[in-house]
Amino acid sequence: MKLTLIFPLLLLNNVLYGQEFISITIEPYLSFQHYEHFKRLTLHSTDSDVEFLEGFEFNWGYSYKLKVKQTQFKSRLSDGTEFEYSLVKLIAKTKVPDTAQFKIFLDGNRYYHEVDSTEQEWNKTLSKINDSTFVYFDEVEIEVPATLREKMKLIMEGQMSKMGTFMYVAGKRNRIRLIHL
Repeated sequence: MKLTLIFPLLLLNNVLYGQEFISITIEPYLSFQHYEHFKRLTLHSTDSDVEFLEGFEFNWGYSYKLKVKQTQFKSRLSDGTEFEYSLVKLIAKTKVPDTAQFKIFLDGNRYYHEVDSTEQEWNKTLSKINDSTFVYFDEVEIEVPATLREKMKLIMEGQMSKMGTFMYVAGKRNRIRLIHL
C-alpha cells in the first residue's frame, strides 16, 4: 500500500520541480561555442540542449546513448540556459570509425577582448606539444600535417580563425588529426 502512494508522490515532486528523465545522444566530438564572454568546447547533442553533463566522462571517437535527469531552473540563466543535466545511466557507448570526419572551429584566443599580460596564458586555447601536435582547450590533442602547420601557427598566434575538418587517431585516446583547413 505504501509503495502505491509513494511512487505517485515522487512523480508529482519531479513534475513540480521541473525534473524529467530523458534519453539523449552525445556525438563523438565536442562543439566549439561562442559563449557569453569567452569561447569553449561543449558536448554536442542533436536531440537535447546539453552542453555539460554532471557525472559524465566524454571520450573522443565514441557516440553515447544516455539516460539523464533534466532539471529546469526556476529562471533562465543570463546566457539563456534553461536546464541542467546529470547522468543517470550509460545506455550505450559506440566507437565510431577512425575515418569518420567532423568539423570544429579553431580559434587561438579564448576571449573576445584584448587581454593584459596577466591574462595572456589563460587566453590561449592552443598549446604546442611538439612541431606536429597541439592541445586545444586542454581537451584534445590535434595532430597537424606538415602542409597545414603554417596556418596552425597563425591560428595559435590569434591572427586567424578557421573551421577545420578532422578524423580520429586510431589507438590514441582524445587525439584527432587535422585533415583540412
